[in-house]
Amino acid sequence: MQGTIKERIKKKGRDSQGKIRSNIKVYDVYYRYKDNSTGETRPTVKRGFPTKSAAQNFLLDLNSKMVTNSFVTPKVVLFKDYLREWLDTYAKINLRQSTYIGYNRIINFHLIPHLGQIDLKDISPIQIDKLYAFLLQKGRRDGKGGLSAKTVQYTHRVLNEALEHAVKRQLIYHNPVKRITNIPRPKKFQSNIYTPEEILDLLERVKDTVFEVPVALAAICGLRRGECLALKVKDIDFINQEIYINKQLLSIEGEAIISEPKSEDSTRIVVVPQEVLDIISRHIAKNEQNKNMLQHEYDNQEFIICQADGKCVQPNVFSKNFSRFIERNKLKRIRFHDLRHSSASLMLKSGVDLKVSSQILGHSSIAITADLYTHVLKESKKEAAERVRQTLFGKNDKKEASPPKA
Repeated sequence: MQGTIKERIKKKGRDSQGKIRSNIKVYDVYYRYKDNSTGETRPTVKRGFPTKSAAQNFLLDLNSKMVTNSFVTPKVVLFKDYLREWLDTYAKINLRQSTYIGYNRIINFHLIPHLGQIDLKDISPIQIDKLYAFLLQKGRRDGKGGLSAKTVQYTHRVLNEALEHAVKRQLIYHNPVKRITNIPRPKKFQSNIYTPEEILDLLERVKDTVFEVPVALAAICGLRRGECLALKVKDIDFINQEIYINKQLLSIEGEAIISEPKSEDSTRIVVVPQEVLDIISRHIAKNEQNKNMLQHEYDNQEFIICQADGKCVQPNVFSKNFSRFIERNKLKRIRFHDLRHSSASLMLKSGVDLKVSSQILGHSSIAITADLYTHVLKESKKEAAERVRQTLFGKNDKKEASPPKA
C-alpha cells in the first residue's frame, strides 16, 4: 500500500463523536500522486482524521483509485482557469475559427460568470441544471428575458465537450453533464419555402440588384449565404458550367472574414444551369464597368457579389437588407437561408436522388438532408406510390371509368 499514516497531537479539535477537546490524537495520511496536468509526481498530505481506521480507509480508497486510474488530482483548479486553458490549448488549435469564436463567446458570457469560481472537481449536475434554467428564463445580456433553447443547447454542447476533455486528462472522474435532467430541447424549426413560381417572380424583381446573383445561387443551386458572398471570378468554370465552393464569408465580431467551408463536405463542385451563369456574367461585366469608372478608388478584391467600389458585402448587413427588400416588395416573408431550403425542396420534388441532393447542398451526411426535408420526402414517397399504383392498376381504372355497354 502506497502512503503512510502518522499520529500527532492537535491542541484543539473535534473527536470522533464531534465534541471539541484539547490535545486530541489525530492522524495524517502522507502520499504521492501524479499531477495529470504536468505529468510530475508530487507529495501531499491529508490531515486530521479523528481515528486511525478512518485514515486507513482513506488510504485504501486512494490506492484503489490509483490502480483503476480513477484518481483525481487533489489541488484546486477553478473552472474559469480550466476553461481558458482549454480554449487556448485545444479549441483554438483544433476548431475552425468561426467555431472557436462561438465557443469563446459561450464560455465568457455564460459559463464563467455562473460556474467560473467553482473548483472543477466540485461542479455538480444540480449546478448545471440551475444554470440552464437561469439561461432559459433570464439569460439575455440586456436583461430582457431568456435565451432561446437553441442557444442554451449550444452552451450545453460546449460545456459537455470541455468536461469530456477534463475526464480524458483525469482532472475529474465523471462528467457531471451526463447526469443532468434539464437538457435544452429546441423545437424543430419549420422554414418557409418559395414555390418555383415564387422563385421566378423573385428573380425578376431582384434583376440588376446586388441580390440577383445570390438569390439565383441560393434558390437554384442551394448555396449558403456565406458561400455566395465569398465567390470570386476564379471559382467559376463557364465552359464546364461548374462553381467551385471552397470558402465562405462570415460576420465575426462585426467584421467580414473569409473562412474555410462549414464542413469538409461543404467543399464541393456544383454544376449550375446556363441561366445562372448568364446572370453571373452580367454581374461580372457590371463590376468591370465600376472598376473602369472608379479606377484607383475601386478596391478590387475580386468578389463577384460586392459593393459598387469592389469591397465585400458584410453578411449580416446583406441579410438585413434582403429582409427589407422582401418587406418593401410585399413578398412572402422568408429569410435568405430559406431560399436554400427552397432549392432543396425543388430538387427532391423534381426526383433528384437524395444522395445527389445531399452532395449538392454540401451536407456531411444523407441523414442531415433526410432529417431537414422529411416533409418533402414524405410527399415524394406518396407520389412514387401513386406512380407504382398507376403502372399496376391503371388499366383497371380505365375499365371502371368506361360506360357500361348497352
